[in-house]
Amino acid sequence: MKLSILLPTRNGGRLLDGAIRSVLDQDGDDFELVISDNASDETTREVLAQFAGDPRLKLSRLEAPVNVTDNWQVAYEAASGDYLLLLGDDDYLRPGAIRRILDLLREHGDPDALSYEAFGYAFPGALPGATGSAYADPLFPPDPILPARGLVPAATRRELALDVFRFSFRFCLNLQTTVISRAAAESMPGGPFKPPFPDFYVILALLLRAERWAYSPERLVIVGVSPKSFGRTLHGGGQDGALRESGMNYLGITTQFDGWLPGNEMLNGTWITLEALLRDFPAELRGVEISRDHYVAHQVFSWYQRWRLGWMSRSELVGLLRGLPARDWLALGKGLRSRLDLQLVRRRLRVNRDEPAREFMPGMRPLPDVDDISGLAKVVGPA
Repeated sequence: MKLSILLPTRNGGRLLDGAIRSVLDQDGDDFELVISDNASDETTREVLAQFAGDPRLKLSRLEAPVNVTDNWQVAYEAASGDYLLLLGDDDYLRPGAIRRILDLLREHGDPDALSYEAFGYAFPGALPGATGSAYADPLFPPDPILPARGLVPAATRRELALDVFRFSFRFCLNLQTTVISRAAAESMPGGPFKPPFPDFYVILALLLRAERWAYSPERLVIVGVSPKSFGRTLHGGGQDGALRESGMNYLGITTQFDGWLPGNEMLNGTWITLEALLRDFPAELRGVEISRDHYVAHQVFSWYQRWRLGWMSRSELVGLLRGLPARDWLALGKGLRSRLDLQLVRRRLRVNRDEPAREFMPGMRPLPDVDDISGLAKVVGPA
């Protein structure tokens, strides 16, 4: 069995060095590292040149930039492994992780997918209002519906997938925390990756149609958040619309659709991803619709959150609310009623203006005396 680690990069620079070393320092030779260099700058190419002699490394270099999904596709097409794991250029594979992943795949009879947990790490300056680094353990708390470990029942997977159509995220949709089989990837209509969020698409699709899916609570990877991170760019740090727009252009994606509302672009990109799933999997999603009610409720809350954090003026908030069409005011009412929980409302109305980083990524805690993702790896030790 061979594992392909896909590492698409665009101007990864010095951050990329740590991600590459975290893979090539792993034991064994039953893996390959496939890097797709998306027309990166000279600094990134200098970093890549350091590793050119390693036989486990495959490098594809694009002379003109392409969008995120196409760059992932380049890496995927160059890979030859039986299983695929994707890393970002600011992520870190914990020592011993590849050996453990391969052991878990064998233990569970070569499933279509294997998910596990991760630490989160925010580089200094990556989160708004925070100058130092921070970490989360785990990155995404596992939902109680998941088994403690072992195979995830199909009904459980379907429930987790369908909840996303109501904009309820109960399962980590970052592809760093799920390994997929090549056979499962090749079974996807038109390929495994679709814009704007290729990881959301493939994970949700496989939650619906995979035959066997294994889960382990072990933390095998550290997911990095840097100033250039995919999620960080989409949020734009929360307060700078121009930064967010330039970041979207940098990623080569758009999240606008018919009925789009400004605000949280993660919600907008999710809507487009869900539309693609409805188109590509009509049998699995017969009778399923994207909830406009929950979309509007979440988007309006994002406006409120930005206003409370001082990232939006009162007049801007009022202007957005006045711009809502009548159908969305009705949708907002329905969305709020369907989630009517006084404790939830109280929690949502409290916004921590002193620590905006906690609003941006709940669960993050300060990590003093550590200024690089490899430092966290040393603190937590091998997988």
